[in-house]
Amino acid sequence: MNDLVKDLKPELTYTSFEQHMHKARTPQQRQHLETVVHHSKGEVLADLDMVLPTLNDNPRYHEYGVFAGTTEDTGPKGLEAVLANYAEMVNNGSYVIESKKTRVVVSDNEIVTEGTYRQILTAQVARKMGYVDDSSPQSSHYVLAGRTVVFWEFDEDGKAKGEDRYVMNHQVIPISEDDLPENYPAKFRTK
Repeated sequence: MNDLVKDLKPELTYTSFEQHMHKARTPQQRQHLETVVHHSKGEVLADLDMVLPTLNDNPRYHEYGVFAGTTEDTGPKGLEAVLANYAEMVNNGSYVIESKKTRVVVSDNEIVTEGTYRQILTAQVARKMGYVDDSSPQSSHYVLAGRTVVFWEFDEDGKAKGEDRYVMNHQVIPISEDDLPENYPAKFRTK
């Protein structure tokens, strides 16, 4: 199996926070950190009923470097756009991601995370995001890996105002269908 995916553990997206929970020094900070953990778990479980209650009524996502070839902000703004973005991720399988937090900074109204990520994309999604074109090695699936820094800010009700996410050091590797993890959803397989 391909080394890039043989040990892919989507649960690290939320369990890698465990080593950082002690950084919350007040009940408010602890609540914000728990909100981010709950949100992250909902993302990788493709459970929008877990994700949406963590956001305020007008979430704004600022995403830099998520799509290939641009450093401009491509994030969704407003509840309707954020819902559509998450629904698309669930429908196209791009929620299959491992985001390991190596550093977490906690303050009263903000959390900053830094770490690495690996994401399995179907060929269609990799093409739409600009990581694959006709000159790329052709495959049914690709692993997108890199580094990411995410800033979270919270309102007075403890809801996240969205995310400011910076993605860098992209690496895109074609993988064969046989190299997909055992727990990769069947509906996104081609055979």
